[in-house]
Amino acid sequence: MSVPAFYAELRELRLERLLDASVEIVAEVGWEALSMTAVSKRSGVPRQSIYKEVGTKADLGRAVVDREVGRFLALAGEELAAHPDLETGLAAAVRRVLEVGRANPVLQAVLRPGHDAGLLTLLTVDPDAVLGQVTDAVMALLGDQASVAMVDTVVRLMISHLVQSTVPVEDAVMRISRVAAAFG
Repeated sequence: MSVPAFYAELRELRLERLLDASVEIVAEVGWEALSMTAVSKRSGVPRQSIYKEVGTKADLGRAVVDREVGRFLALAGEELAAHPDLETGLAAAVRRVLEVGRANPVLQAVLRPGHDAGLLTLLTVDPDAVLGQVTDAVMALLGDQASVAMVDTVVRLMISHLVQSTVPVEDAVMRISRVAAAFG
């Protein structure tokens, strides 16, 4: 392994420690109570290095959300790849994302009663943080199998069911599948 590759890998590991520590803190006390000092203590990374590595607390929040979105996209990609036809693949991807989302510590911390609005704003207000990123990624995964309108609609419905689940996962999957099928 070359020296630059070693340092890049070391930096990536340090970032993962920072993000893991941040997720633990958010799950325990919420985003509002998270401090860079607490992240430093939990991760073992000096506070100044955190600022150098990720920037401000808002930047750290964005990094946490980006990593979680990436994990959800990886799950969806696995399901789409495992199911050759669009209808079955989308249903499997939506099901897996919703099931994992209902147990995701960051999402659950952000959505629990009495939450603070810091990360919730990233999830629901900033269109690039989740909606745009997921829509673009799913379009790339599906290529010409699906229209932009269908993917946008499915992603919006899936996010809605993640953020405000009112029905069991299977019911949500069935509803989203019906809508996707309507795009024919």
